[in-house]
Amino acid sequence: MLPSVPVVDLTGFRAGEPDAAARAAAEIDAANREVGFFAISGHGVLAAEIEATFAASARFFARPMAEKTAYAPEPGARHHGYHRPAGSGLAAKEGVEQPPDLREYFMAGRFDLEHPYFRTPDARAFHRPNRLPPELAASLAVHYARMERLGADLMGLFARALGLAPDWFADKIDRHFSILSTIHYPAQTVAPLPGQTRAGAHTDYGALTILAQAPGGDGLQVKPRAGDWIDVPCRPELFVVNIGDMMERWTGGRWVSNFHRVANPPPDAAPRARQSIAYFLHPNHDAIVAPIAPGTGPAAPPIRAGDYMLEKERAIDGV
Repeated sequence: MLPSVPVVDLTGFRAGEPDAAARAAAEIDAANREVGFFAISGHGVLAAEIEATFAASARFFARPMAEKTAYAPEPGARHHGYHRPAGSGLAAKEGVEQPPDLREYFMAGRFDLEHPYFRTPDARAFHRPNRLPPELAASLAVHYARMERLGADLMGLFARALGLAPDWFADKIDRHFSILSTIHYPAQTVAPLPGQTRAGAHTDYGALTILAQAPGGDGLQVKPRAGDWIDVPCRPELFVVNIGDMMERWTGGRWVSNFHRVANPPPDAAPRARQSIAYFLHPNHDAIVAPIAPGTGPAAPPIRAGDYMLEKERAIDGV
């Protein structure tokens, strides 16, 4: 029987009910051991705020291309700004050759960079002011703040799941360099090229990802290591959470960072756009990533989180 993507209800945890945190942590541990994906309900983020961010994103992506490309990343800022359709392919970072992905997206980093920590030479490689179009500025700031808080809660549950104190990750993510990406997959009115998908098969690099999906946004799939592709639920009231390569390394291989993709709609389906918003939680750039549970997977030497991400990016660039 194929594994499935479980739904973890955080209602009791958020309400402070006895044993609710332990139950949620146990469910998360089981999901991360097998699939590396789970969905969460009862997360506390207002539906109206999520809908507002999707609506603002839709207005931006409906702009003429010349206006959108005015917000293209500045040199050295690949994780900020607007990225045009078919400008890159996620499978390429895994060494797979296929046509570029059928998506466009806008990325933003931290909104609060006043602390001196963010102005050190080391930090400048990971933090820079956002340059935001007017229709996205307010909604992305609100969504980023909500995901920042939810991400901290999830990392607390991750710590419990790993047998650590609930605040074990707290001083490792308090000055994180997380990225928010609002993504638009245009309606496919022309047949894709052979092998071309909305998003190619890839793993994420960071600690965890929190994904919101607009209604009707089916197509996200994950491939467990033992099994074939399975569908990830798309329900507006759920966020989808998956761990990245950094968390797999941090847990010594106890948890798995699995390949996932966004498949094309069936050829006979009516053309329909897809929207999602992904929050990629990256710890403080100087947090040390060392196996929490040595012996559960291949040994890996300790490394700073920022250096780990730079190594991954250099591998993509072939340098």
